[in-house]
Amino acid sequence: MIPLLLFSSNAALAEEKSEKWHDETIYFLMTDRFMNGDHTNDQQVNNEDPSAYQGGDLKGAADQLDYLQEMGITAVVVSPVFENEAGAYHGYSVTDYSKLNEQFGTKKDLQKLVKKAHELKIRVLVDFPATRVSTDHVWLSDTDKADWFTSRSNQQDPAWLGEMAELNTANSDVQKALVDAAETLADDTEIDGYFFSNASQAEPAFWTAFADRLSKLHLIGELKDMTPEEGAAYEEAGLDSVTAPWVQEPLRKQFATVDRSSEEVKNLLLKEQEVLNNPLSTIHVTDSVLTDRFTLDMANENMFPGARWKMALTYMYTTPGTPAIFYASEIAQNGESGVDSHGLMNFRTDQELVDYIKQIAVLRSDLPALRRGTYEPLYEKDGMSVFKRQYKDETLIVAINNTGETKKVTIPAEELDPDKELRGLLAGDMSRAADGGFTLILDREEAEIYALAEKTGINFAFIGAMAVVYVTFMIFLYIVWKRGKRAVNKE
Repeated sequence: MIPLLLFSSNAALAEEKSEKWHDETIYFLMTDRFMNGDHTNDQQVNNEDPSAYQGGDLKGAADQLDYLQEMGITAVVVSPVFENEAGAYHGYSVTDYSKLNEQFGTKKDLQKLVKKAHELKIRVLVDFPATRVSTDHVWLSDTDKADWFTSRSNQQDPAWLGEMAELNTANSDVQKALVDAAETLADDTEIDGYFFSNASQAEPAFWTAFADRLSKLHLIGELKDMTPEEGAAYEEAGLDSVTAPWVQEPLRKQFATVDRSSEEVKNLLLKEQEVLNNPLSTIHVTDSVLTDRFTLDMANENMFPGARWKMALTYMYTTPGTPAIFYASEIAQNGESGVDSHGLMNFRTDQELVDYIKQIAVLRSDLPALRRGTYEPLYEKDGMSVFKRQYKDETLIVAINNTGETKKVTIPAEELDPDKELRGLLAGDMSRAADGGFTLILDREEAEIYALAEKTGINFAFIGAMAVVYVTFMIFLYIVWKRGKRAVNKE
């Protein structure tokens, strides 16, 4: 720390957090696997069977909101809360949209969770499965609703979801019934929005009625196997933002190991800026409830998950878009898609990765350029990425060395300002222009976020104070030595 203290440290530009959703950092919370806060609703719980309910509930989630706030989370997506078929701990096999899942608690429990979250300035969204339901759904037993389904039983992907009935989203009555259910729950609980899982199974126009009736809520659509251009159609239809499946797999491939090209993800991010209506609100994730854990990719590459996660999350938190974390990613949860990847959350695990997430979350919160700034790639080669984010008078340079060796990159001075310096905010690095460029040196698997700032001079007052302390200490040692010598001579 002493070399840093020799220089004055002007605080980086900060700005009041706006109401815009691209400022958020999202956490996907699987209720049953997160925290058991009320044992009175454990009727279906069987802790000996990982495919059964494990006891997590809405009260438990509310009890851990402080943990999420400390990690820099500002919005939570709660897994589906509607009544489900027996054993469907994940919540996607809905049997009745007019009732809540008793395993997770009551409507009052959800209201309490929302109330506490709002006190902590955390927004709450609910995962709303609106394209497929349980084969035991109450609508299936109503003969007047025979045309509400395109399939009464169809094997789902991934396979662990089992057989489900698929809703006829082209039917206006289906659309109205779903919007009514969504509006009722929102009015009763004051949630902030919905995450429509499997949204791409319905045509974009299907979501327009949701946008019209739920105009005060933030609506996110989960897309699968789509391009940015196709995702833009869902925004045009009224969804406020969408997930980015086009980025997810390339991002995982890039950071599962070292020395992988970053060109594909860079180009996709630029494409998002070009074709999406709300590119800064686009949701970027690595793993989700449906996928293998990202940690499994790392394990398959024989890599240490902690370093891999740090690189990936730094990239997600500093590139354009809204970063989202699936529960337990912060403890590097492992497993194949399904039950294996839906382990219980462990709040007592190693805190190193959690602490790192806190650090980059603070920077993302305090630096508007990371949330709203322009995006300009400056250098990309085999895992070494350098890019510029700029917002108003704030200029940041992000350097991520996702390689197996130390890297040196020189940024031409004219790209920035030769009369200023780059001040590191993660590791405290510093660079000044010399020979026409700013030189950045990063060790392997290291990242730095630099703020372009006015040059700082040597802090002579601090050096003087340190000199006085040093001289005083030397005089003290001399006096002690002299007294000791006299005592020996007297003996």
